[in-house]
Amino acid sequence: MTNPDIRHLFLDTDGLRRWDTGVMQRFPKPEKVSITGLEPGSTGPWDARVTTIYGSVLVEDGKFRMWYFCMPDANNYDEGADYPLAAYAESDDGVHWTKPDLKLTGRHRHPGNNLLALPGGLMGVVPALPGADFKYLASTIQILPLEPDVCDLPGLSFHGPGTYFFASDDGLRWRQLTSDPVLQHGDVGSLIADPARNRYLFYQKVGMMHGLDMRRSFIGLESRDGAHWEGYEGVDRWRECFLADDYDDFLAQQAGFRIADHYNIAVYPVSDNFYVSLETIFYIGSPLRFLFGQNPNGIASTRLGFSHDAMHWRHPKGRPTWLELGEPGDFDAGFMVTANTFVEHGDDLLLYYGGSRYDHGWCITEDFKMREDIPLSAQRNSGRIGLARVKRDRFAGLAATFRTRFEVDAETRAGDALYVNARCPRGSLRVAVYDLLKNEPLPGFTFDDCLPITGDSLRVPVRFKKAHVRDIPADKWLMLHFELNTGEIFGFAWGEE
Repeated sequence: MTNPDIRHLFLDTDGLRRWDTGVMQRFPKPEKVSITGLEPGSTGPWDARVTTIYGSVLVEDGKFRMWYFCMPDANNYDEGADYPLAAYAESDDGVHWTKPDLKLTGRHRHPGNNLLALPGGLMGVVPALPGADFKYLASTIQILPLEPDVCDLPGLSFHGPGTYFFASDDGLRWRQLTSDPVLQHGDVGSLIADPARNRYLFYQKVGMMHGLDMRRSFIGLESRDGAHWEGYEGVDRWRECFLADDYDDFLAQQAGFRIADHYNIAVYPVSDNFYVSLETIFYIGSPLRFLFGQNPNGIASTRLGFSHDAMHWRHPKGRPTWLELGEPGDFDAGFMVTANTFVEHGDDLLLYYGGSRYDHGWCITEDFKMREDIPLSAQRNSGRIGLARVKRDRFAGLAATFRTRFEVDAETRAGDALYVNARCPRGSLRVAVYDLLKNEPLPGFTFDDCLPITGDSLRVPVRFKKAHVRDIPADKWLMLHFELNTGEIFGFAWGEE
């Protein structure tokens, strides 16, 4: 995080204590932005089938760095349906990308490639926490035999399929941190850095039963050093974080499918006690499998969740979709997964995602073998990377079409200034600060004392005619009263002047 403010986002409405009937919760949709340079096969055959991103994007010294997941052309029908390789790309603006000739691995088989020697599917690269003897931590999930001449990491110790962790000083050359798999469940995960709590988080896909249906679900692990992980002690003794339920099935059935599960997870740490999730929800159609195993056929989209500890998750009422699939023929018409978290860039939050032209399971059988009635050439360029953009912290807002008031528990003052993230181009916003225990406004902090806020700003200070926020006693419990006249507020923050 680059913003030190203590932020309260109205994706979570638990702090509401009283509100008028004119208040509504809205969920702005992200803007899809076209990007170039990451098209499958644009530089060689090693990523001709798919480029996608379960991985990560970081911005360092003005340069965008992407670690992503790709697959080469299928050579025959006996290959596994998934054939992941780890790749790297760079950009000066986050839109126009290049695949550098890294000269690191696979040069005999794939001259001029941008591949990394990491084995398996790349599930995230994050900055190391303070005190680490490396600069970057990465995770991969290995489910197939190692790719010869590509996954030739020096000193690699491969002890079977599963989740492994690696360290690097430059993000390109890696060394192994875990010689044995941390766990052996599933083929999708998400690695997150949580510097506010000095920990790494990892969300691992596992299989769970819900009645007579098997679900892709996600458990949560945490680590202080990237090598030793807590939260997994075996099947049924793990921390269950993301599980589809009967209401998700109802949403799937409304869309014409049968059941729903979670396919991919991204997590954005807002502060030390608030996290936003991006959950790829998979709507699964017929036929369902009648044995313990993943159901392959369906579509996916992305929704939001929130948590105060990154382990126990909730959702806005109705569980609305946030990132929608594209129209038939678009690169993201059938399926999508996301990078591990957002990129903070100026006033925007950027989410890179992998989109598939076709629905999941389109070229495979129920047993995850490739369908021989579909030409192997049809799989070329079937998935690529896209970009979704949203204004910072504008996941959900409290809005009014006319005029309304509502009250929010603000605990104690946590900074010398109060800011709001609001959009009132044709209206205004006023704030009053109340003593929570006395249920009365503090002197100098009434609605009439507040200078009205207009326009559109992600971080506009709340000012009063004669009083200053810094003069409010730091130990006084507060209630913020908002008067919203034809506008929308997405959250507030305590910060420095």
